[in-house]
Amino acid sequence: LIQILGDVEVCLQTASNAASNHMGTVVYLDTGNSFSPQRIAHFLGKTNELASSQVKNEILQRVMSNILCHSVYDIFEMFDLLHKLEYQLRYQDRGGCQMRLLIIDSISLLITPVLGGTSSQGRALMVSAGYLLKKLADQHNLAVLVTNHTVGGEGGTSKPALGESWKSIPHSRLLLSCDRGSNVCNVSILKHPSMASGEAARFVI
Repeated sequence: LIQILGDVEVCLQTASNAASNHMGTVVYLDTGNSFSPQRIAHFLGKTNELASSQVKNEILQRVMSNILCHSVYDIFEMFDLLHKLEYQLRYQDRGGCQMRLLIIDSISLLITPVLGGTSSQGRALMVSAGYLLKKLADQHNLAVLVTNHTVGGEGGTSKPALGESWKSIPHSRLLLSCDRGSNVCNVSILKHPSMASGEAARFVI
């Protein structure tokens, strides 16, 4: 289970790369109407610049057929869909369709609304969601990528919207920032099972 603090573009490019490289089916849970076939087409066009229009269209159709996008607007819809995916993954383990990547953009938009007030129910739902996602990843060899948006913190700094309670749940946590007005981004490691925190790299979207 990998968490990224950052941009929807990374989710779209990750989905595009996985689907175009014959890695299997990608399931994309869109919580904010941000999924864009046009952006997928843009990413594919950059990697197939020399191909004819017909070939580009064939590649796009194949890739889009390997990305299953679901609009999800509350945490209970997400749980319902995840339990259905869990059933499908059990069938997959017996030789069915190969689902390899699950993306939730953005999980914080689903969890934040239930965290308010003094009740512990919201936190329990958050922990249950994290447990289920890690279970899917561990038991079915599934890569799970979720985004957690940032909010303003003390001194004008940014901090994760889901706060301290969520920090221990993902296996890995990455912080993404992009230069204003540029497609150059920086990714740094906040938590990783085998890499040092603070390591960073720059890349172009």
